[in-house]
Order: sequence, then C-alpha cells, then structure tokens
Amino acid sequence: MGVEKDKEGEEKNETEREMLYCPVCGSPNVEWLLPQIWSKWVCKDCGYIGVLILEDGKIAAELRKEWKEKHGTP
Repeated sequence: MGVEKDKEGEEKNETEREMLYCPVCGSPNVEWLLPQIWSKWVCKDCGYIGVLILEDGKIAAELRKEWKEKHGTP
C-alpha cells in the first residue's frame, strides 16, 4: 500500500487524509458495496447505495445535522 501524498508531493498525516461521506445523511460510515465494484458505495447508517459520494466535510456536516433533526440519530 502506498503512502498518500498531497498536491506538492508531501506525505499527508492522519488528520489531512480526505474522508468520504454519505450524500444522504452525511455519515462518514460508508464503504464500497463490493470491492470488485468500487464505483458503488453503501452507507451503514441510512442504507444509501449509489455511486455518488461526498468528500466535503462541511457539506456532510450540514447534511448530518439536517438528517438528525428529521430522523433522529441513525
């Protein structure tokens, strides 16, 4: 497994690594549906299955807040 690097080629530390979020509930609890089909994602909190995934933590935080207000904590 390679070391993740930023745009300038410098190694990223754990806090700088990008996270992925569910586009429905904003949860970071997402993973590939099947490793062989890496373009489909599943959210372990809301059950979303699809190809769209978020990388922006600010948008995800807003979605998470709205999801919790509407559905309670998943």
